[in-house]
Amino acid sequence: MTYLLQFCGLSEPLQLFYLEQSGASRESQGPVFAGFRPFQLDDLLGWALGSARQRGWDPEGIQATVLQAWMERAEVIRQWQLRLKAEPHDRLVVAGLGTPSDWQHRCEGMLRA
Repeated sequence: MTYLLQFCGLSEPLQLFYLEQSGASRESQGPVFAGFRPFQLDDLLGWALGSARQRGWDPEGIQATVLQAWMERAEVIRQWQLRLKAEPHDRLVVAGLGTPSDWQHRCEGMLRA
């Protein structure tokens, strides 16, 4: 199965909560979201594998997706990390993870709203 990991930007915890809750009522449709501070590979991987267990996703596929995205986007990730240091202490880097179908449901839901 294919998984997509997106880095969505910087957010306050309350906005992240709203983002997480907007997909919670749809019976596991849509991507999962989390915020990170600091923004490190170990934390991202731990969250992704925990999400894989909850959703019944392939843990090896999730791990490969996270590692590949981290390596391919190393420069962008460094920029996020630097930006995060300049932001207020309550700001988080937000990441979203899901299948292509999850992301499709999310986009369609946003268009209906």
